[in-house]
Amino acid sequence: MPFAPERALGLMSRHAVDWYAMSEDLPSAESRVTVDGANIRLDWQRSNWTTHLALVATLKERLRAAGYPIVLSKAFDRRTPSHQCGTVRIGLDLATSPLDPFCRAFDHPNLFVVDASFLPTSAAVNPSLTIAAQALRVADHVARTDLRTHRDMR
Repeated sequence: MPFAPERALGLMSRHAVDWYAMSEDLPSAESRVTVDGANIRLDWQRSNWTTHLALVATLKERLRAAGYPIVLSKAFDRRTPSHQCGTVRIGLDLATSPLDPFCRAFDHPNLFVVDASFLPTSAAVNPSLTIAAQALRVADHVARTDLRTHRDMR
């Protein structure tokens, strides 16, 4: 609020409560992260916007009913994406997905992708524990298959 008086903002913020209404964009093949020269490009398509706006409207209605006289909202935009997932597909066939079920790249057998990109969705929650569990699963698979085979060849 660049044009609001500092004193008024201070008074308001001392009596304010922040609420965060979170929903998720549904997976969309049109949303992707690409590299364009030296730049990383985010093509993000809002795929659940109408439902999100309904959620925010309901939240505002309930907050007013609970006694909050002023309820303001501001949506995040592409400058604040969080929990981006689903940029690399997992599957059984290179023609439809670059990673196998153990996150190994079909065309680069020493490359494993175990960040949030293998997840088709975050289900509107922080995916850190799911990513960690997948990394442990993949590491166990590598230790049981690739490393064992390598040791046996010596």
